[in-house]
Amino acid sequence: MSYKQYSAIKVGIFVAFAIIIVIGTIFWAKSFYLNKGTKDCKVYFDNVTGLKQGDPVLINGVRKGKVLNFDIEGDSVLVEFSIEEDIRIYIDYRIEIIATELLGGKMINITPGKEKQEIDYNLSMIGSGSNDMMALMSNFSDLAGDVKVLIGNFNKATIDLEKVLVNVNEIIGDPNTKKNLKSTVGNIEVASRNLNLLIAENRVSLKNLADKTGLTIDKFGNTMDNVNEFVDDTKPEIKNTFQDVQSLTEKVNTLVENLNVLVTDITEQKSGVGKFIYDDKFFDNLNNTLIEIEKLTKKIRDDGVKIDLF
Repeated sequence: MSYKQYSAIKVGIFVAFAIIIVIGTIFWAKSFYLNKGTKDCKVYFDNVTGLKQGDPVLINGVRKGKVLNFDIEGDSVLVEFSIEEDIRIYIDYRIEIIATELLGGKMINITPGKEKQEIDYNLSMIGSGSNDMMALMSNFSDLAGDVKVLIGNFNKATIDLEKVLVNVNEIIGDPNTKKNLKSTVGNIEVASRNLNLLIAENRVSLKNLADKTGLTIDKFGNTMDNVNEFVDDTKPEIKNTFQDVQSLTEKVNTLVENLNVLVTDITEQKSGVGKFIYDDKFFDNLNNTLIEIEKLTKKIRDDGVKIDLF
């Protein structure tokens, strides 16, 4: 073998190894794995700014898949991605978009969860809010807007406070107001002095009044004690009286019930008395009888009584 042929073989082997290394690097960077099956999943996000096809999918920070495709559905973005077949995701999962660096690319990170029940991989998952720099900047922008509104309100309150202070200064600076205020303070001082003198002059009377009030309270307490003793002493008699009243009440109730029954029987003609009272024929006969008696009485009064014994 000549030297040129040997050199060509070495160059060919070197190039082959370089190609293998390049291809292996590309497969590793794009998440291509030999002899490893994958499964496709879907997830909805509100916003996927910075995420692109081919970006990695991490499981607890370990690269186990890649992003495949995007689709807009309503106000959400449907992201399709693939992960290794042996990965298990449970119903308490958390899936979010994170940034690899401050201004670098994005990736999907999945926390599989710890529950026993797995998700249905045919259904779409729901992504959590992003915690990357863009989200922080958005939150900071919202916060800046709120601060701006707060400052505006504070400025308005400051203006109103200045108006109040101007009005207060005008009131206090008025000579009449100062004079009235000074007079009021003087009157309060005089009234306080007079009150002290009144208390000093009537201290003995106030003490006597307090003593009498205390005696009155003591007598009232003694009276209440006597009432309590009387109630305790007469408690058996009072109890018997209440029992007698209760017994009498029960008897009256029984009598009223019996009268109600009697009246009901008479009204409904269930007894002879009721039939007697409500019998119209009886009253007609009675009226006829009274009429005949009246005629007989009149005849006796006019003709007299004739008795024929033989």
